[in-house]
Amino acid sequence: MARPRNQEARKRELVSVTSRLLIERGQAGARLVDIAEAASLTPAAVSYYYPDLADLYADTYETATEQYLTRRRQQVSEIAPAVERLVECIALGVPHAGTSSRAATVLLMELSALAIRRERIVASGLEFEAEQLRLFGEILDQGVAEGTMRLPYGALETARAILAVEDGIAIPVVAGRLPSDEALRVTLSVATSLTGADLLAARG
Repeated sequence: MARPRNQEARKRELVSVTSRLLIERGQAGARLVDIAEAASLTPAAVSYYYPDLADLYADTYETATEQYLTRRRQQVSEIAPAVERLVECIALGVPHAGTSSRAATVLLMELSALAIRRERIVASGLEFEAEQLRLFGEILDQGVAEGTMRLPYGALETARAILAVEDGIAIPVVAGRLPSDEALRVTLSVATSLTGADLLAARG
């Protein structure tokens, strides 16, 4: 690892290394000694920047969620009709093998497992969920305004239901028990029943 000019640059590099190890090896392969070796540092050097390893995990989580949300919002914002925006938003949440969506999903799953005992990750997780609900809610409100969606429940409740399906179905996909295409079909089917829009037809 090249020597950065400041402490923040070194921290960003350690976050990047930690992200890669969590994706490739899981928590068991992202211990202090593993991170130090992958970063070409001593464990003491890593501890200099992160005296508490939990703070490194928290920074990694915050970075991962920010990148995930930014990518999702950018790609969805390029689409005008609400129905097509919702289809794309849902598709981006399905972890397809060999894509950034799968890597991001695995990373977030590994880090989310730490949230039970890490206050910072809990707080970041709440904000991450709120931002995703906000994005889904904006699309659903747009669909209602366009007359292409009919919501039997409120936008927030509908967004929560879609997001819950997305989160729950990601586990069997990552574990290899459910193909990504089938996971997308199921999620779109559920979202269709909640919005009155034929999302499967819109997917093509």
